[in-house]
Amino acid sequence: MSHETTGIEYLFQDPKIHLDERVRDLVSRLTLEEKIESMLQYQPAIDRLGIAAYKHGTEAAHGIAWLGEATSFPQPVGLACTWDTELMRQIGSVIADEARVYYRRDPKLNGLTLWAPTVDMERDPRWGRNEEAYGEDPYLTGELSKELVKGIQGDHPVYLKAVATLKHFLGNNNEVDRGVGSSSIDPRNLREYYLRAFEKPFTEGGAQSMMTSYNLINGTPATLYHGVNDIVRGEWGMDGFVVSDAGDVMGIVNDHQYYDSHTPGVAESIRAGIDSITDDAELSKQAIREALEQGSLQEEDLDRALFHTFRVRFRLGEFDPAADNPYASIGEEALMTEQARELSLRAAREQIVLLKNEQELLPLNPAQCGKVAVIGSHGNEVFRDWYSGTLPYRVTPLEAIRAKLESGSAEERVVYSDAKDRVTLTAATDGAKLTVNSSGDMRLSQNGVPTVLTITDWGYGSVTLHDEHLGTYVTSDEETLRVTADEAYGWYVKEVFGLTPVEQGEHLWTTWNGKPVIAGTEGLLKVMESASPAPNASDFNHTTFRIETVSDGLAEAIAAAQA
Repeated sequence: MSHETTGIEYLFQDPKIHLDERVRDLVSRLTLEEKIESMLQYQPAIDRLGIAAYKHGTEAAHGIAWLGEATSFPQPVGLACTWDTELMRQIGSVIADEARVYYRRDPKLNGLTLWAPTVDMERDPRWGRNEEAYGEDPYLTGELSKELVKGIQGDHPVYLKAVATLKHFLGNNNEVDRGVGSSSIDPRNLREYYLRAFEKPFTEGGAQSMMTSYNLINGTPATLYHGVNDIVRGEWGMDGFVVSDAGDVMGIVNDHQYYDSHTPGVAESIRAGIDSITDDAELSKQAIREALEQGSLQEEDLDRALFHTFRVRFRLGEFDPAADNPYASIGEEALMTEQARELSLRAAREQIVLLKNEQELLPLNPAQCGKVAVIGSHGNEVFRDWYSGTLPYRVTPLEAIRAKLESGSAEERVVYSDAKDRVTLTAATDGAKLTVNSSGDMRLSQNGVPTVLTITDWGYGSVTLHDEHLGTYVTSDEETLRVTADEAYGWYVKEVFGLTPVEQGEHLWTTWNGKPVIAGTEGLLKVMESASPAPNASDFNHTTFRIETVSDGLAEAIAAAQA
């Protein structure tokens, strides 16, 4: 039967042809410029061949993140405490189902290549990414990651439900300068510790993607590390694609100063195994063009990389009739199902580690306990981490305890104290009071009624300030301060401030990035342009502030406990 009679114009469109032959045919039909454009995270549409636009990279560490409401599971560090591999596979399957829902909504922006799981060893809080990984044991990490991968990718012999991208390869769990430093790894540690966690998700889980790390490995940028080709592809047989972390190919110059220009770094990254570049698009494309012109990169190097990325897209069913792909029919009915909600609850219960219960105080028996005090700054909060999605609902510890102990009772049996101070701030120079209007604007005023703010101490000199009347946090940009943030959240948490004692009860107020807060026109609070050199207390009008405690959180907590 000819292609004309079947409606198939090109060889790569024929599902009966072997997968690898189809992929090679597609790549061979691309012009050189189309190949260069397709080397990036956002692969463009190529209309003349019927190829749609595609984006690599949807965050999914413990549920679909950043796209909208989705089922949220406990952080991976909590999931590790379940020791439950079957649970991990089921969680992976739910994540992939919901990725399919968002993919059908907008396939150009909501890709099916998911940046999860994080397989880095998590051995020290100073690493800074402890929400993402499964702990310090490479065996446990490997087993749990393997099962999550299986759940995400599905068990069909031809098609993938979604694709798991293991990150970050390799040795990124440095406590200091993990973005720019070098991880020194001897051969035994390499094999028995760092590689051990990654091996099973590839060899037994069949992971179809991997992300390299920001750090150097024994002095070599991870994007240039020989182990990507020699170990991951050569020894473990990974036949999917490798993606660089955001900004990291340009980081060879910008962060590591390994080369003087981007061209050699981009060329060597591609030859070392990077198939998809997550970076500045124009700089990356220009570097590829220059490398081709100079002969440090060949067109067949691009062909090899694109073979890997398009092969995965074929396995996701993009180029085949939807009727052939069992995952293509997943629709809105698969988003936040009751079964997914129950699975999230099961995971939350299984992650709990009860170290001692010698007097059998837990679980609380509503029939036997009298009044209960819930105490602490997190008692009535549910925080999101950077890789959380938009939560469809929240249940705080206080709400849950009240529901258990006060169900069916008119008696108020649960008292709560967050143990936080309520404070007002005044300018140290002239006593002008900090006020907040209904729009969240902050200003110093001689005649206004001072606004009471709830202060939360996060340690290491960091605090957040919350206006209970408005229900929002103080936040900052590069110019002003306003009380408009619904939560303390972001890649940079701009709701965090410093209130550093300087002299005689005065405090220097600084933003998340260390810039002093001062009074501008009409007393409006503004951010000083530069934090260096640090100003003296007398250098600027209204630079320092006095803090007056309106209510003592510790005293209230003690009273709640005594009651």
